[in-house]
Amino acid sequence: MYQSLLKFIVRRVPALKSLDDTMKDVMRRTSTAMILRFSRTLISFVFNVILARMLGADGVGVYFLAYTVTRIASIIGRVGLDQAVLRYVAAGSSQGQLNQIVGVYRYAVLITSTLSVLATAIVFLSAPLFGQLFNEPSLVEPLRIMSFSIFPWALIFIQSRALQGMERIGDSIFIEMLGIPFVNIPLVLVMTAGYGLIGAAGSYVISTFLILLLGVLLWRKITPDLRGVEGEFDLKLLMTTSMPLFWVDFTIIVMGMTDTLILGVLATSTDVGIYDTAKRVSALAGAMLSPINMVVAPKFAGMYAKGEIQKLGRLARNSAKFVTVISIPYLVLFMLVPEWILSVFGSDFAEGAPALMVLALSGFVNAFTGSVGFILVMTGNEKLMRNNAIATS
Repeated sequence: MYQSLLKFIVRRVPALKSLDDTMKDVMRRTSTAMILRFSRTLISFVFNVILARMLGADGVGVYFLAYTVTRIASIIGRVGLDQAVLRYVAAGSSQGQLNQIVGVYRYAVLITSTLSVLATAIVFLSAPLFGQLFNEPSLVEPLRIMSFSIFPWALIFIQSRALQGMERIGDSIFIEMLGIPFVNIPLVLVMTAGYGLIGAAGSYVISTFLILLLGVLLWRKITPDLRGVEGEFDLKLLMTTSMPLFWVDFTIIVMGMTDTLILGVLATSTDVGIYDTAKRVSALAGAMLSPINMVVAPKFAGMYAKGEIQKLGRLARNSAKFVTVISIPYLVLFMLVPEWILSVFGSDFAEGAPALMVLALSGFVNAFTGSVGFILVMTGNEKLMRNNAIATS
């Protein structure tokens, strides 16, 4: 389906007709990534509908507050290492430097594991404080349960970026985006029916551990050449690269979730549930940027390592044009019938229509600008990326 759509777009859009071989490869790989991304969107939509129907707006609000806190905490576990892994694994793969790949991967797993355990302990022990902060006593137990997802979630990002660096785009997307909601749907149906909000939180934790295990198995399967290779990489260089990226991640994710946290303090959990549902649906307006980023990011790193700067620039411009065209239909849909879309989750959720329209527009603008963040990170400009993220927050 998506391959036919891509061919149609290329024929109809003059700016995309003159494509070089690299962009044609990107289009081919993106078609697979888009199929997976669409599948993830469909599965996530089904999951959110199930959750909304079973827990109601109030329960969904508490669930997403706990989810937001644990997602922010997982950044501490990664400390920007996921993006550094992508950059150096991609560069090592393009130049056949197996010892670099092994060294970066092992350092990243060790550091992330250690810091994630620490972050889990902090969130678990601080759960009553978060309950007081949001004036929501029912948040404490779900948050404590979901704190155990911090460790697997942080390592899932390391696995996903390592797979992406080896240009295993389909595997990377499944691990990072598709796997958890896919596994979680049957679990949440059973566990929420029996244990309510606590069951929903528990099903999420189980899903993250299962997908982490799958990610490790996939990595071992596709990298038999790395077994027995002695890792060799400068830890200082890795941390020098990752720390600016940590602040980028921290700024972007915290700012992206601050609205939910502030709403949790100032409004009710019902309001949080309605708003966060609209926010998740609105992400579709810029969702096509994600699969193309998965494809072009390792190519940016490889081209930069080889000094192919002009080729890198052409790829960046063409990919931005492509993702803009793909994103327009989503924006139009959300602007025309926002109430109808949100009413699928329940009649109460239709109140979030104005939020859906505003958020969808912002998502489209992000898609329109292209893969600017990955260009900076993959070309060694992580400090500039950090400064931009902080300045615009």
